[in-house]
Amino acid sequence: MPTDSYVNSQITGSIAQTNMSVLGDAPAEAMAILYQQMAHTIGLALQNVIAQQQHSYSIHNAITIAASRQLLTTDPAAAAKASQELLAGSSIPENLAALQAVVSELGKKQ
Repeated sequence: MPTDSYVNSQITGSIAQTNMSVLGDAPAEAMAILYQQMAHTIGLALQNVIAQQQHSYSIHNAITIAASRQLLTTDPAAAAKASQELLAGSSIPENLAALQAVVSELGKKQ
């Protein structure tokens, strides 16, 4: 490399130091950007979860209101008949009796 140059050696030294500074700072800046992106992504995920939970509560409230209205407008005799038909074809009463027996046995052992 020739030693004669039209550019002052202080300028080339300054540029070399700037290039080294950029190369030295690049990993730290890359990690900072990565951490910012991760924080942003996690924040968006939490916002989505909260929005989904709020929509779920709205749906549950609508279902509760519709079921309450149905209970209030239904004839009590028809509701009792439908309940008996529902319980007649299932094993719910037997399951409840078995569960009650298990709970009472646990209560005796303590």
